[in-house]
Amino acid sequence: MKLCYAKFNPHQFLECHTLDAINVLKSLKNSFHWLEELSPGIFELSFYAVLLHDVGKCASGFQKSGFQRKRWGYRHELLSVPFVQFLYYGEREKNIIALAILTHHKTLDELDPILPLGDEGLSPEFYERLEELLERSEYLERMFIPRIPNMEAYYFGTKRPPKRFKLPAKWKEKLRDFDFQGLKEWYEENTNNERLTLTFIRGILNASDHLASAGETSIALLPDIGERVELKIPIEKLRPLQTKASQHVGNIILRAPTGYGKTEAGLLWANKNAFRSEGKIASRIFYILPYKASINAMHRRLMGLFSDSSLVGVLHSSAGFYLYSSSVEYRRLGSLYRKIYTPLKVTTPFQLMKAFFGVGFHEMLKTELTGSLLIFDEIHAYEPNVLGIILAMFEKVAPLKAKVMVMTATLPDFLEELIKESLLSGELKTPAKEADQFTRHRVHVIDGGMDFIEEFIPELGLCRKVKESSRPVLIACNSVDRAVTTYKVLRENGFRVLLLHSRFTHGDRGSKERALLERMTDYDFVVATQVVEVSLDVSFSTILTEPAPLDALVQRFGRVNRQGWKNGRIEDVYILTQGSEADRKIYKDYSVVEESVKLLEELDGKELRESLIPELVSRAYSAISEKLNEEVQHYKKLALDVFNNVKPLRRGENEEKFYEMFNGLEAVPSIYAGEVLGLIGRGMGMEAHRYLVPVPRWLYWAESESFHRLSDRGAGKHILVAELEYSPETGLLREPLTGGDML
Repeated sequence: MKLCYAKFNPHQFLECHTLDAINVLKSLKNSFHWLEELSPGIFELSFYAVLLHDVGKCASGFQKSGFQRKRWGYRHELLSVPFVQFLYYGEREKNIIALAILTHHKTLDELDPILPLGDEGLSPEFYERLEELLERSEYLERMFIPRIPNMEAYYFGTKRPPKRFKLPAKWKEKLRDFDFQGLKEWYEENTNNERLTLTFIRGILNASDHLASAGETSIALLPDIGERVELKIPIEKLRPLQTKASQHVGNIILRAPTGYGKTEAGLLWANKNAFRSEGKIASRIFYILPYKASINAMHRRLMGLFSDSSLVGVLHSSAGFYLYSSSVEYRRLGSLYRKIYTPLKVTTPFQLMKAFFGVGFHEMLKTELTGSLLIFDEIHAYEPNVLGIILAMFEKVAPLKAKVMVMTATLPDFLEELIKESLLSGELKTPAKEADQFTRHRVHVIDGGMDFIEEFIPELGLCRKVKESSRPVLIACNSVDRAVTTYKVLRENGFRVLLLHSRFTHGDRGSKERALLERMTDYDFVVATQVVEVSLDVSFSTILTEPAPLDALVQRFGRVNRQGWKNGRIEDVYILTQGSEADRKIYKDYSVVEESVKLLEELDGKELRESLIPELVSRAYSAISEKLNEEVQHYKKLALDVFNNVKPLRRGENEEKFYEMFNGLEAVPSIYAGEVLGLIGRGMGMEAHRYLVPVPRWLYWAESESFHRLSDRGAGKHILVAELEYSPETGLLREPLTGGDML
């Protein structure tokens, strides 16, 4: 008898892999019980999709050794699908199961060219491959099929399981007559009516198959969050809004000052609103932040709360290198975090958008988002186009039993109203008296620009502040070019200076951040763009910053006197009235910057009370609030139009455009090209990541002739090389032409 393996290296029999996948499915069924309310019977249909999804692998061509198997090249799903006709179901149920099996690796648009549709009946190649499958008919009849009743009894857990599958006497002949054309036509006619069920069944099958292939037999659940938070903050010491958040059911907007403890409030809200299974949290929780650096910091913070890397995941475009650098099982964890496995994930909104743009295995992500809890932090940081897409997502997740919490310290009123309309949410605001307890800064507006930094240092007594506090002064610049220029001036004047911006290699930036954390007293000044405000948990003696929109300035001030609310200490912060010419390219509506400076001039020499900040931010944006409102609404409508055109089992029409819009570019400075090529040649591709520099698209297009591929073949053809000046001291340098690089 010829055996049938579903997996190789190590080898695993078909029935063993199938049972592993059924174990994952059973875990999903017990945990994601709310899916049955949205699509009754979904877990029964999913069982038979999992049961039969890999039967086609018994074809002799698939059973050959690795290279020969690749040369064989036929899709085993096409051979698995005809077995669905032996299920005792109606046409609808059979077709739903068949479509899930057919598309569990490739989408319908990818399969369309190779569907076995001939001029008369099925294609000759299909019949040839089917004969290969029937060479192992004895294995199927003696080893696999007889185990199905036991699998049904195990999964359904009843004395009389459904027993939907029965192999007829002339089953081999019937396989040759399967109606692929009829299946395709049924899909086209019923896509809209069955949109949710088709989404869920492919998502569930993908999750079960992928996790079983990764060696997992169940998904992880989160322990009670309240108990974990209580180990850090006793219940009686929770702040009023934290307590209210822990009691609120449904969507909510939370406005509270920096340092209030919004993270804990968000987690306690999730604890209250989560679906549970066997006493644990079954709902998937997504903690969403705008920047990769802040995501990594939040991941480390939550790991301190849950102490288990299988419970807290991280998702962004560089997550693999972050995990690798953290000395964890980066391959295994990086794979699991992309599946329905980890219950709490810290991520960017762009990772979630894939579900609605039809990117990748979008059905699996959409299934995971069903019944989920979405915590959006720092939502003020997004541009109108991204915010419009986020609002469109809010509308799409509402019917999926998902709930949303939005947290902010500096959101303009008009944006808050937009969010409330999309969420139909409640609101929690810190009372003025309580908010003012978190006041930490006294404002000083300084006439001039960064060109006069040499004069401002003695005039403002910045060196004295360094000596008194043993902490450096933060010099915040709006562009990389301005930061580099300022850094050089300070170095020439004999000061100990650290430069930090986004255009360093990952390795050099990591070294600089570690130096700041471990040897902060070694520096008089830290010159930085906004990267410093979204990454490191450090507190500077004071700040001298270029002018910016008021909400951005408040974020920068937050890096000074971070714990001042504990002792009521107030520190001075300094805002220049003039920026550089590049600022007008960075901030499209520069009037917001000018209005922000005017508002702060009214407070010159006074404390910036936290209770005033929401009103001040709203006033700063008041002149363009109507314009921004229309812009956000426009992008929301565009996004909804795209989302509504995405079909289950097919790729989104805008998948490539999605990656162009949201995927950042990275390149290797030419001085490291040889080193990177050598690392790749030695199979150390992850180490090569240390030499990559984030490249803004304006720089890529402006200097396109300076970029080329590392090599013409292998992994090198996917890596860009930048023939531009680079040094570990100043990073990758170029003057922006059409925009700025804030981060």
